[in-house]
Formats: sequence, structure tokens, C-alpha cells
Amino acid sequence: MKPSSLAPVLALSAIVAGCGSEPEGPDLVWPIGGTDEIQPMSSSFGPRLQTSRDGVYDFHRGIDIPTVMGTPVYAVADGKVIRAGRYQDFEDVVVQIEHCDPPAACLYSTYIHLTMPLVETGDQVGRGQHIGYTGLAASSLFPHLHFEIREGGHEKVYCVHPLRFLPTPGGLPPALSVRRTDEDSTSSVSVEVEATLPGISPGLVELAVATSSRSTGEVIEERVFNYEEWNRKYTAEGDAATIDEQSLGGIRIEPAKFNAQSSAYVIAFGFSDLGGTASADDLQITARARDVDGHVVEASAP
Repeated sequence: MKPSSLAPVLALSAIVAGCGSEPEGPDLVWPIGGTDEIQPMSSSFGPRLQTSRDGVYDFHRGIDIPTVMGTPVYAVADGKVIRAGRYQDFEDVVVQIEHCDPPAACLYSTYIHLTMPLVETGDQVGRGQHIGYTGLAASSLFPHLHFEIREGGHEKVYCVHPLRFLPTPGGLPPALSVRRTDEDSTSSVSVEVEATLPGISPGLVELAVATSSRSTGEVIEERVFNYEEWNRKYTAEGDAATIDEQSLGGIRIEPAKFNAQSSAYVIAFGFSDLGGTASADDLQITARARDVDGHVVEASAP
């Protein structure tokens, strides 16, 4: 399956619900620039093809913001520094800041690949405060800031999509293409879905496919790929390589190449062996996508 293979051969019905959402936590600024102006990203949260490894599939727990080495890095919100320097579980210099605003769960902003921190563990910092400078990633020598938001705990299992919290333009919703790929079997169904989002805000957080009966409306099976739940489930298993498997749980994930100049973020999903109906004419296949701005889009295969 190739992302470009889901062409406009498809008959779609689309439903868009929601026109953006309010910020889910404290009022954040961007870690590069220190304002609410969105920064171009070379990688978003979730599935990607890692350029530094010749396009190897990788599940990315943050966003990458390309910069020249020595670019100032800013705290995204008020908080307390809980890490500053080198640690065994990070390949480069890191600053991690705890942001707690009861009763909500604490957030932990994490800034990686720094040349040096300008803060120390225990420091209280303010929103937009200069906390360090960008450097080179040791593994790729690519100058950028890797930025994460961890919600509810400071370990990587708690990583969530940063664009849920950073200021985003809240523009176009995802576009979906859906098609059935098996031989019209009545017992099991295979489906391909391609999602396309604006490149400036690649904020897909969930893609689901459901099979149902047209005559009764009964849902036979629904399978969901939720970016954050995927990270929690497979990171919690303790095998760092597991989450980087391209096919897991009956879902195959194929992101297209993406960088800071890309006009669109495109990712294809293959769902195999979904429950079917006794009659192919009675089968309804529906895909649903949700993004960080609260847009929910549905599309049906013909």
C-alpha cells in the first residue's frame, strides 16, 4: 500500500463536526520564537519516515522544529525545572519543566538536543523565559529542537501530541479517502484509508474504521488508531522497538515523506480482517478522523 494509491477513485460522504477547540491546558507559547506564532516542523507527533535513517519507519513522540544551531529556546509556560543537563535516558542535553495547574494533570514540557541549559534543576521559570540554545542531534547531526509534551507524568509513556496544547491556526480539517481492498469476502474485510492534513499543522490524533450493516445500522467491528493511546500501550510494554513496528494490532501505517517545506501531511492506514456481513451489498465501511483542533471528519467507501 502506498499513500498516493488512494486516488480520487473513491465515492465519499464527509461530515465535519467542530471548528476548532480551546486550549486544553495553560496558555502556551512556542518553544522557538517564544510567541504564539506557529513554527514549521520537519516531523510531527506519531508515525513518520525518519530522514536521518534513510526513511525508516519510526513512531515519533514529539515534534521537530528545524533551526540553526544556537537558536534561543523558550519555556512554553510557567513552571519548575525538574531536569537540566545530560541524563541517561536522553541522548543529548535536555531541559524538562513541570507545569501544574490543579485540578488538571501536570504537564511536562521537554526540550531536547540543546547545546547548554541556562537554567538549573529546581528553578522556577516564566512563560517565554529563555532557557537554552538549540544544538545538533547526536544521532543525525541535524540542527533542530525536539519538543515534547508529557501529560500526567514525566516519563516517555506519557508523551502526547504537543499541537493539542501549542497555539495552532485551527484551519482546514483532515481530508479522507477510503476504499475496500479485499475480494469482496463476506466474512472479513480489508480497508485502506488515506488522511491528508495541512503541512503547517500536522495534527492528526485519531483514525478509526468501522464496518456495519446497512440494513440494521449495527456496528460489526470498529478498530481505532489513536496516536496517544498507541504510545501509552506499546511504550508501557517496555520494548522500545515495539512501537516502531509498522504493522500492529491489524493496522498497517504508511506515512508519506514529510519535512518543513511540505504543503501537506499525508498518511495511509491499512485495516485487515475486519468483521463483514453475510451480503456484500449490506456492508457499510466508514472511516473517521480527528485532529488537534477538534475537527471530526467521516468518509464512507462506495
